[in-house]
Amino acid sequence: MRPIAVLPSTAGHATAQAVFQVLVQQHLEYDVMSTAEFTRAPRGERSSMVVALVRGLDVPAVELVRTLRELMVPAFLVAEELSEADEVTLLHSGVYDVVRANSSPQLIGARLRSMFHHVHEGEPSRTPFQFANVTVRPDHHEVHVDDRPVPVTRTEFRLLVVLAQQPDQVVAKEVLAELLGDSRRLAPHAVESHVSRLRNKITAAGGPRLIESVRGVGYRLRV
Repeated sequence: MRPIAVLPSTAGHATAQAVFQVLVQQHLEYDVMSTAEFTRAPRGERSSMVVALVRGLDVPAVELVRTLRELMVPAFLVAEELSEADEVTLLHSGVYDVVRANSSPQLIGARLRSMFHHVHEGEPSRTPFQFANVTVRPDHHEVHVDDRPVPVTRTEFRLLVVLAQQPDQVVAKEVLAELLGDSRRLAPHAVESHVSRLRNKITAAGGPRLIESVRGVGYRLRV
């Protein structure tokens, strides 16, 4: 069985197709199955994480979340109808992450890949990232240039990992603002400041100008 199981559950066909496309774009392998098929699979043969597609915070979604929690499987929910209160409720119920189905493919992809790396952080093939003479170690929260450590803040490190997970792909400034904010969305100028400081720290240590600004859109990590 592939590492991700997609359970279409109560979501519509358009939502399912959009999520499948995101998974393909992110090069994440997945199987599509019903909740019953997933729960019947022997524990050792189940996927290590689930992407569940639901209509909203209704009875079927609550029952699905409860089932996945009992199976101790990390769950990522894509919901078609979701208020902020619903999102808080789902997160408190044990869901790893939840996102609205009408979010941009970039945001859904970035959050999916972030969860995937967290769930599979012990896989040596997933870490570290190497770009020219720059090494990013998500498992140790470290950045090195020519084996010399570069002091970065928590937000700068998270920014670099998000970009490293999607090399040569432009990540919109709005997506970064949402991903990097802890309790609230970062302001655009705050994202710009974090990018500028991180870029300067890497070049000052002897590394290349890794992060490229794409005017009017966002940033990408050049490879």
